[in-house]
Amino acid sequence: MKEKFCEKYFNNTVKPKHLREFEAKTPNGNLIKGYISRKPNRYLGSMIITHITEKNGESYQTEQFIQSFPKIHYWDKRHKLKEDEGQIIYHCQEKLDGTCLIIYSLNDKNGNSIEIIPKSRSQAVADNRILDMYRLIDKKAIEEFFTNPIHFNDTLMFELYGILNRHDIAHMDAYIDIALIGAYIGETFLDHISILNCSDLDNFKIPDTVFSIEKHSNENSFSIRWNDDNIKLKNYKIDSESTFPTLFDAIQEIKSLLEKVNQEYFKHNERRVIEGIVINGEHFLNGQMYLKVKPRDLEEKARKLDSVPRRFVLKEIQKYFDEFGSNVERLYENDDTHYIKYVKRQLREEFSYEQIENPRTLRRIRNTFMDVWDSQIPPKSIQNICDELVHENPESSVTELMKIFARTYPSKKRQSSYAFNIFSKIMSR
Repeated sequence: MKEKFCEKYFNNTVKPKHLREFEAKTPNGNLIKGYISRKPNRYLGSMIITHITEKNGESYQTEQFIQSFPKIHYWDKRHKLKEDEGQIIYHCQEKLDGTCLIIYSLNDKNGNSIEIIPKSRSQAVADNRILDMYRLIDKKAIEEFFTNPIHFNDTLMFELYGILNRHDIAHMDAYIDIALIGAYIGETFLDHISILNCSDLDNFKIPDTVFSIEKHSNENSFSIRWNDDNIKLKNYKIDSESTFPTLFDAIQEIKSLLEKVNQEYFKHNERRVIEGIVINGEHFLNGQMYLKVKPRDLEEKARKLDSVPRRFVLKEIQKYFDEFGSNVERLYENDDTHYIKYVKRQLREEFSYEQIENPRTLRRIRNTFMDVWDSQIPPKSIQNICDELVHENPESSVTELMKIFARTYPSKKRQSSYAFNIFSKIMSR
């Protein structure tokens, strides 16, 4: 079965070992089963739904392919944009710092839409924490898009961002919102111009354009132009050199410009304003590709250090909770290294093996994970926790209570000595 799917839907660029079985309940109570791809290429998170049990009890086999949002790469010898055409214009949009959501229609055995579902890259259905935020946004445009049967097999890709879903960059202009960052329509990834048309036609918000990189047919060099309509950054624009001999050189200049913009913004606001930009452009071997560009100082800092800084570790752990938030306790009980393996895998693109495997990096991953997990738990004092555990386990010794405490509240491990003292005092009464 997996071999058939790899050939039919993934053009053999995904192997059977990359397909993970899933079973998930949708927001409306339907049960879906199938396979999801974990290969970090254009099919990352794409899936085949093979079985549906509707909430009314009807159950049947199906075969529906869902295209996810591709892996966003940095420029390298494999992932670079076409630059040998007569005229080239690449639009550099702000890389919003939030959670990637892929929206698809779940279709019944007759091809009719049952439900519109948001998913994350590694899950068939978005986690409950993400769904709670998704319920707060205005979904009218999405619902209207999927009322048209021609879109039942298409997917829309959004970034869910804002103060409520803050990661690193504070998007102070939105409490919680979404912006269209990609679309797979008619078995094709839309280019930037097509997404612009889609946003105008279907009333979707898109990320602001920061720069454009341009080369006209009568020129042999590239130029960088600021988008004058970008209100957030208009007072922080930095002049650029006039022309660049290659597209690669122009992108290096953009890294420097992003660094300078953040530095200037920091002087007035004491925080960075932009994480980077994303280019939706044509790969040099054809086909659409998303290329990310970050400020030069962040990129260079990542290369120079002997271990991974906490802010980078925190970012990946926040992604982990985006993906698995409501299942973290279960995953931890089954494998207390699951989150470590996830974070290490995510860090590979920006950091070396030596940096990731450095003992200090491992300590940061563990400590930061526990800090984030603890912040997700409703506030409760150690005294209250200990009182509850003693009440629930009246015949247990201090040693047994400590084992229960460690198993129930692993994120509070660093407060174990405090808990031991409280248990001892309670038991000595």
